[in-house]
Amino acid sequence: MGLRSYVKSTVKDNTNVKGWASWGTIKEVGQNIGTFLKVEKRDAPKKETFEEAIKRFGFSEADIVRRAQSHFKVALFCGCLGAVAIVLMIYLFMKTMLLSSLVALSVAILMFSYAFREHFYYFQMKQRRLDCTVSEWFSNLLGRERKNV
Repeated sequence: MGLRSYVKSTVKDNTNVKGWASWGTIKEVGQNIGTFLKVEKRDAPKKETFEEAIKRFGFSEADIVRRAQSHFKVALFCGCLGAVAIVLMIYLFMKTMLLSSLVALSVAILMFSYAFREHFYYFQMKQRRLDCTVSEWFSNLLGRERKNV
């Protein structure tokens, strides 16, 4: 038994790259992803008008006004919490507590995103449309009115 056959048998017995990389699992996950992508596409959801949604949920005009006010109040509350989190972040950053200020920044971003969502719902109820865009919301927020399409 020569050196060449010894190296060949040792390397072959001790290297299993497919096993180390878990090739079987990678192949199985790839096949699953392919299966999910081949699923038949469903029909696009039916566009619904504001009036149809009111009828479907059985809301009265008073319910809509109450819900719009509720969305606006929640938006203000979340916006105020976001502002407090920004102030806290600045304070913590000045005290060189970098990780804590990063957490405060993430809380502020979360609160501002909640405030946006709730104010967008309020805007849709105020416009009495369900297909409003973010640019329409932003224009309305800045005071530049757009026509209802």
